[in-house]
Order: sequence, then structure tokens, then C-alpha cells
Amino acid sequence: MCSMEQKPLFRDLTAEDPEPEMTEIESLCINCYKNGSTRLLLTRIPHYKNIVIMSFSCEFCGYENNEIQPGGAFAEMGVRWKLRVESNSDLNRQVVKSDYTSIKIPEVDFEIPAQSQKGEVTTVEGIITRAVAGLTQDQEARRIQHPEAAAQIDAFVERLQGLRTLDTPWTLLLEDISGEATKNCVR
Repeated sequence: MCSMEQKPLFRDLTAEDPEPEMTEIESLCINCYKNGSTRLLLTRIPHYKNIVIMSFSCEFCGYENNEIQPGGAFAEMGVRWKLRVESNSDLNRQVVKSDYTSIKIPEVDFEIPAQSQKGEVTTVEGIITRAVAGLTQDQEARRIQHPEAAAQIDAFVERLQGLRTLDTPWTLLLEDISGEATKNCVR
């Protein structure tokens, strides 16, 4: 008689896990159309829920993409989080956001609409960093083609940079109709 040890499909995400159940598959790179590699990890974040962590990389063109997807049903109710950002420890708080998370910073009239970005695990500062990177992505060409718009974007990027330097306290609002978004507490 043989016996097999049964492990749960979704296991707790811990640094101590010696054998995370990762699956690697060959998949098409949307950037260069050659074959890249996608890694999938089914896991459970303690005090959160089951998720699928996906990481794609292409050795040919260097394109990379990381995202998280829900690994189960949506919650019955959405969530709304409000965080007053006043210190560096607030900037370092971990944020888990789903595809359905909208992010608002009222002090600078900034919003990332739901379903405009893939879900991810990041920090409060990471949200600002990603926004700045997105806004400055085509600024050189914009300065030539649309100098007035480029100047407005530059001014707004400066305001976002001020959030990271904590010139004044500010508010981060997360709303998620799927009930998936969360932020950790200061330790």
C-alpha cells in the first residue's frame, strides 16, 4: 500500500517554506512575440485570502510583468480603507490591491480608477513611484509635441514627489468592490 502526503492547493505564504509549489510554463511575450516564461504560485496570504501570483519574464527582450489575481470568490461586500500618511513607516506600509481597487489622494486631486491596473502587492510609496513613472514615461516627446501639457504634467509630478518627502501629511483612500484590497498596520 502506498501513501501520498496531501498538501493544500493554497498554502500560507511564508519565507520559511522550503518548497513553494511554483509552476513554470512557457508563454508568448506580448512585447517581442517570442516565448517567455510565466511562473505561477498559488498561495494564501495570512489574514488576507487565496491568490495566484504570476510573474512573466522574456529572456529575449527583457520584458517583465508581475501581477496577482484572486484565487477564490469575491467577498460579499467591498472594502474602503483610509490611511493618514504622516511618517516614513506609513510610506512603507504594504498594500495588496486587486484589479478592482481604486486609489485616491484627495489633497492632490489624484485618482487611479478601478480596473486600470492589474492587482499587485506594493507599498504606499510604491503606489506613488508607479504613478510618477507612468506620468513621466513619454515626457520627452510630449515636451516637443505638446509643451503646455508637458509643463502641467511636470508640475503634477512635483506634487506627487512632495507626497513621498512628506512635506505635509496626506490621505490615501482605497476602495475595492471585490473586497480584496488591504493594507497592513504599522509594526
